[in-house]
Amino acid sequence: MTYYVISSPNNQEQITVSAYEVDDYVEFQEYTIDYKVNSCRGCSELKDSVDERFDFYGITTGHYCQDCYENNYPYRKDRYATIEYDGYGERLSDEY
Repeated sequence: MTYYVISSPNNQEQITVSAYEVDDYVEFQEYTIDYKVNSCRGCSELKDSVDERFDFYGITTGHYCQDCYENNYPYRKDRYATIEYDGYGERLSDEY
């Protein structure tokens, strides 16, 4: 999930809010967005080292920290059989 770190109008307060709440703070309370942070899909923690990960074919699998990517990653990192490339296996697209 995506979170935003925002600052109050006088920069005395800095809070972290979800993507669903950020519009209310920015629009109605005049907070400013400092930066965006993603939580890890594996451990659900907010970390600085969370990166978007992809499978072999470039399909996004979500944001994972390095530890979860190495030890707890539920998706395949290697090439796997697909209908489009091998004539059998998984379908990469919904188009028939």
